[in-house]
Amino acid sequence: MQGYYAVAMLSPRRRQVIIAGLASSIAPAALSAIVSREEPQRLVLSGRVVGPDEKPLSGATVAAGAARAATDADGRFVLVTDTRRYRVSYRGRSAEGFASNPRPDGEGTWRASLGLTLA
Repeated sequence: MQGYYAVAMLSPRRRQVIIAGLASSIAPAALSAIVSREEPQRLVLSGRVVGPDEKPLSGATVAAGAARAATDADGRFVLVTDTRRYRVSYRGRSAEGFASNPRPDGEGTWRASLGLTLA
């Protein structure tokens, strides 16, 4: 009975602070579980690849999972994949990355845009 009495004696503000402290230790795990469930099943990945001089790289290869695309004359590409990891290759140079900003379009497809400078 004493334990209950001690808790009841806490001010409402003090209880809020204690609850907020507990929630802040639990929230990161809960949020990571939510994010992992929202992995895109179908992702339209598009963007533009340029060189260090900011000129478009025509013919660069962009790969994500099993999907591949070559950039056009303006350095632009579009591909459909199920992963956010990608690799860009051009004349012996390459870079890897992770599309960290996919957005759902409301119809089950996710979309992400990239701007890549390949040094």
